[in-house]
Amino acid sequence: MRLKKERIVTLARILIDQLIEQHLIRPEAPKAELAASLEQIITDELTIEDRLDAEVRQILDTYKAQIETGQVDERKMFLMIKKQLAKEREMIL
Repeated sequence: MRLKKERIVTLARILIDQLIEQHLIRPEAPKAELAASLEQIITDELTIEDRLDAEVRQILDTYKAQIETGQVDERKMFLMIKKQLAKEREMIL
């Protein structure tokens, strides 16, 4: 996961506060409860992306020889594979 737990907590709290301040939501639960729910959603989404990245790395292993010889750019191939898998799974990154 690219974000530390503390950053996710802070991000969730800020988002909830801003949504309330801008009258985009009318909370029916305490702000702390809303923030905790949003933290979990963010964490879950980041975990899904982490799993996708791991799968892409596994696929990249099959191109190891081409990457080592410079025939394939590892970063470009990683992004291409990730984009394709996300598209096939109807994921928004």
